[in-house]
Amino acid sequence: MEFVEKINELKERAINLKDSLKTEEATKNALVLPFLNALGYDVFNPLEVIPEYIADSRLKKDEKVDYAILLDNKPIILIECKKVENEKLDIKKHGGQLFKYFTASKAKFIIFTNGLVYKFFSDIDEQNILDREPFFIFNLLDFKPNQVVTLESFCKEKFDIEKVYSSAGDLKYIKSFEEVIEKEYRNPSDDFVKYLLDKSEIYDGIKTSKVIERHKKTAVEAFNLFMSKVMKTSLDFNLAVKTKEQDETDDKEVVTTLEEIEGYAIVKSILNGVIDITRVTYRDNLSYFNVILDDNILKTICRLYLNKSNKYISFLNNQDGEKRSKEEKILINSVSDIFNFKEKIINKVNEIEINYSKKTSKK
Repeated sequence: MEFVEKINELKERAINLKDSLKTEEATKNALVLPFLNALGYDVFNPLEVIPEYIADSRLKKDEKVDYAILLDNKPIILIECKKVENEKLDIKKHGGQLFKYFTASKAKFIIFTNGLVYKFFSDIDEQNILDREPFFIFNLLDFKPNQVVTLESFCKEKFDIEKVYSSAGDLKYIKSFEEVIEKEYRNPSDDFVKYLLDKSEIYDGIKTSKVIERHKKTAVEAFNLFMSKVMKTSLDFNLAVKTKEQDETDDKEVVTTLEEIEGYAIVKSILNGVIDITRVTYRDNLSYFNVILDDNILKTICRLYLNKSNKYISFLNNQDGEKRSKEEKILINSVSDIFNFKEKIINKVNEIEINYSKKTSKK
């Protein structure tokens, strides 16, 4: 069985069992041990996995970490578990405990988990001192393909301690860089805008605070444009595959065009950082292209009419007391004009979230 299939099975297991796991011991037996088994470790072999591993420190005896994975009779990975209900896995609360285990055992990695979320720590910042932040987090209920690849490097048959440790350092910097990029995307700093002005070599004047402030909006729009191009490139491939499959069937009525995919990419780029953009999907129809939330047609963000000479973007305005929604259709000159509706698109998503939150609370 492929590793990703094992992880997907674990995900289904976690979904089915998580609400019934009320203790730490139940969490370990139902989720953590199967997780270690999926990584290829024999949880019943004390030469590989030791439960209640003694990690005594100079100051305190009888300190025990839940599990230790051994290599050549030495601990290389420690696993400290909490029950499922401990959703936050607060490192500030438990950091001292993890620090002591890590230092006393001389292990290279420690995993802090509640059976659903697995936080991986090491000593990347300073040797033999446990980092304050994890270099990798794997959420069993919400993971991406590249995260499965990273997790697979911890499998017994593939584990290379030097290679994994080196990759851990890269992951930590990537995570940090990603946070900086996201922060600059949402609210560009003066230094970042000044950097763009310097590198673009367009503006020759003095970069005063007024000039920088004026170009913060420009920086955001540049981000949006770049991201739409990146997403369009990846979506073009999916579209090509979809079109090929469609050509091989008898149903050729609805054809998703490149312009529609580009419009979809622009909407996703606008919403990046506002919501999880994996929630944004689409449904194509004969007359219009529907951009929706949570694959739910009742959560329409906007409609795009792009396949005729006159192009439109439209929004559905729900009115109290009416079963049908009133459509507000707006003429646009090109697909890139969708960027002009950033505020309206974000407001529509917020409106959808509020409405469905109210419906859920009523139930």
